[in-house]
Amino acid sequence: MLSTRPAPFRIAVIDDDPTFLELMQELLGAGEGYEVFTCPNWVDSFEHIKQVQPDLVMLDLMLGRQQAGWAVLELLRSEPATSETPVILCSAAVPALDGRMARLNGFTRVEAVAKPFDVDHLLQTIERLLPAQDRIPT
Repeated sequence: MLSTRPAPFRIAVIDDDPTFLELMQELLGAGEGYEVFTCPNWVDSFEHIKQVQPDLVMLDLMLGRQQAGWAVLELLRSEPATSETPVILCSAAVPALDGRMARLNGFTRVEAVAKPFDVDHLLQTIERLLPAQDRIPT
């Protein structure tokens, strides 16, 4: 008999910190049942996202020593296939995030979450950004 249960939502996590990627794999994948795809290299992240076609992207603002997350976000929004994909912009560089919050107003379906974040707040943000239909119960 075929299962009528919908496929889990797909989340792409772009971050250059392997510990953070592992944590998100555990929290979101094993803990919450999402399909998690990680990419540690911002240079490859745009192609990775286009290939994976996630339902949501978690994107670190500071990749390497640069604020490369902004460039990745701009690429995502300029490409028709990814222009509506929800993005959670994360960063431990809170001043950099705060300094550019006005810039986020120009993007649809983008929210910022400062690291370290409250897990419940992150999960609520993810649920709010994902489409409500076909949600897998947790």
